[in-house]
Amino acid sequence: MECNTNFQTSTQSSKNLKRTTQSKTIILFVFFTLITTLLFASLLRDYSSSTPAKSSLVPPPPPPPPPPPPHPLIKNACTNTFYPSLCFTTLSSTIPTSKNGSTTLHYLLEFAINQTIRTVVDTGFDVTDLFTHQDLNSHEKSALNDCADMLDQTLYELGQAIDDLRRFPASIGYLRRSYGNLKTLLSAAMTNENTCIDGISDLEEYDLKGQKGLKEYLQGLLDPISHMISNCLAMIKYMETINPQAISKNVPMLINNVPEDEFPLAWMTTGHRRMMERGRRVRPHVVVSSNGIGKHRTIGEAVRMAPNMSLNRYVIRIKAGKYTENVVIPREKVNIILVGDGMNSTVITSSKNFIDGFSTFTSATLTVVGDKFIATDLTIMNTAGPQKHQAVALRVNSNAAFYRCNIISYQDTLYAHSLQQFYRECTIQGTIDFIFGNAAAIFQNCLIQVRKPILGQENMITAQGREDPNQNTGISLQNCTIVAAPDLTVAERANFSTFLGRPWRNYSRTIVMKSYLGDLIHPEGWHKWNEYSTLDTVEYTEYMNSGPGSDTRRRVTWAGYKKNCSEDVARQFTVGSFLHGADDWLESTGFPLSNGP
Repeated sequence: MECNTNFQTSTQSSKNLKRTTQSKTIILFVFFTLITTLLFASLLRDYSSSTPAKSSLVPPPPPPPPPPPPHPLIKNACTNTFYPSLCFTTLSSTIPTSKNGSTTLHYLLEFAINQTIRTVVDTGFDVTDLFTHQDLNSHEKSALNDCADMLDQTLYELGQAIDDLRRFPASIGYLRRSYGNLKTLLSAAMTNENTCIDGISDLEEYDLKGQKGLKEYLQGLLDPISHMISNCLAMIKYMETINPQAISKNVPMLINNVPEDEFPLAWMTTGHRRMMERGRRVRPHVVVSSNGIGKHRTIGEAVRMAPNMSLNRYVIRIKAGKYTENVVIPREKVNIILVGDGMNSTVITSSKNFIDGFSTFTSATLTVVGDKFIATDLTIMNTAGPQKHQAVALRVNSNAAFYRCNIISYQDTLYAHSLQQFYRECTIQGTIDFIFGNAAAIFQNCLIQVRKPILGQENMITAQGREDPNQNTGISLQNCTIVAAPDLTVAERANFSTFLGRPWRNYSRTIVMKSYLGDLIHPEGWHKWNEYSTLDTVEYTEYMNSGPGSDTRRRVTWAGYKKNCSEDVARQFTVGSFLHGADDWLESTGFPLSNGP
C-alpha cells in the first residue's frame, strides 16, 4: 500500500510539474509575441515617420484662376459711381446683352435696376419679420408701417423706371433721349429709404423708449438699396456725358415752346388747360357737399368711388364748407382733380400729429400718392398746434400741381416728398421746416407766411432733403412773398429768429429768386443742421431778391452758399428747365406761369 501511495504521489507530482512547465511556456510565448508585436509597431511607426506620406507625393491643386477683368462697359460705368465695389458685384454676376449679343450701357442700367428690385423684395421680408419677432410699441409700429409702405412704393417706382427704359429700346440708346423722367423716378425711390429712417430718428429725438439698435438694424437693411440706386443715377450721368452734343442734337427740347402764361404739364391736353382756366365753372363728374346737396358728403368717399388708373381726368367738385377728414389719394387713383369753391370757402381739416402717436409721414390732412393730381381753390389745414410738433397739412408723393390753395399748419406744414410738383399762387403758413422734402418743387408767385412758434424754437422756412448729387431734386422759390403771419407781430419777432431754411441732407438744394423777403429774415439767412448735412456740399442760392430781408452782406459763408449767381444758373431752377424736358411730365397746362428766371 505504501508503494502504491508513493507512486500515486510521484505521479501526481509529475503531472503538476508538467502542467507548470506548460503554463510557463505559454506565458513566455505570449510575452514574446507581445514584445515582438510592440517592436514591430515601433519599427513601423519609425519607418512611417521617416517616409513621405502618399498624399504629399501628389502635387497640390493649382490656385484658382484670377477673375476675368470686368467688361469694359462695366468698368467705365462703375468707376464713375460712389459705390464702385457694390456696382461691380451687382453687374459682374451676369453680363446682360441685347438680342444681337452686344452689351450696352442701356442694358447694364436695366440689369442694375432689376437687381435693386430683388434686394428691395428681400428687405421687405426682413422688415415684415420685425412685426412678429420684436416687442414693438405703438410709435415703432407706426414707423415700421411707414417703412413697409415706402418699400412698396420703391418697388413701384423702380418698376416704372424699367418701363420707362423699355419704351426707349437700346437701338435708340442713350444718345437720343433725355433721362429726366428716369432720374425723377430713381430720385424718388432713394428718398423712400431715407423716409423710413427719418421715422425712427423722430422717436430717438423725442426720447421715446423702444427697441435698442432698431435704427442701426434698419439702416443696415436699407443702405444697400440706397447705394444701388445711387449707382444707377451715377450710371445715367455717365451715359449723358459720353456725348452731350449728340444728346442735345437728338432730343427735342421744348423749353422755348411753353407760352409765357401757361403752366407746362405734359400730361394736360388743350382741353384740360381750358378746364383749369374755367376753374369752378368746370363741369364735375361728382359733387361733394357737407350739407347733403351733392352725391357725397365726404371727400374720401368721392375719391374711393373714382375710377382706378383712369386715362381721363376725373373732376371732384367740393362745395363750400368745412370737411373734417384725412383724405388719401391712393396710387391707383390717377388723374384726379379737386376743385373747391375758393381757398377761404372749401376747407379740409384734421389734427393728426406726432405727439398723439402718428408719424410725420402719416399725419397729413391730405395725402397725395396718385399720379397727375391737381387741386385748386381750397384750403388744406392741420389744426394740431405748435405744441404737437410734427403735424403735416399736405403730403405729396406724386407728380402734382396746386393752384390757389391755402396750406396751413405749424411744424412740417407741406411735405413735398418726391417726384415733381408745382405750386402757383398758393399760401403756405408754418413755423419749423414748413416746406420740406425731396421733390423737384417750384413755388411760383406764392405767399409764404411765417407763424409764431413756441418759446425756444426758431423758424425754418425750408428743409430740403437731397441725399445724392445726381438726384434732380430741390426747392425753388420764384417771385414769392415771404412775410410774417398776423400772429407773429413786430413785438414778437424779437423773440424768434427766422431763417430761409436749413439743409436736411448732404446735398440739400434750395434757391430763392426774384422774391420779396420781409424784415423777419435773420441776417445770416440760413441755419446749419450738422446732424444731417455737411455745409460744403449743399447748394443754396439767392438771386435778385428784394425787401429788407434780402440784404446778403451778413449771410453765411458756407462753401455751398451763393449770394449771387448768373442768369444761366438761375434758369436751371425755373419751370422750363427744372420741371420740364422731352420726357418729363411738364409741357403745357392752363395754370398761369412765368417760364423765365
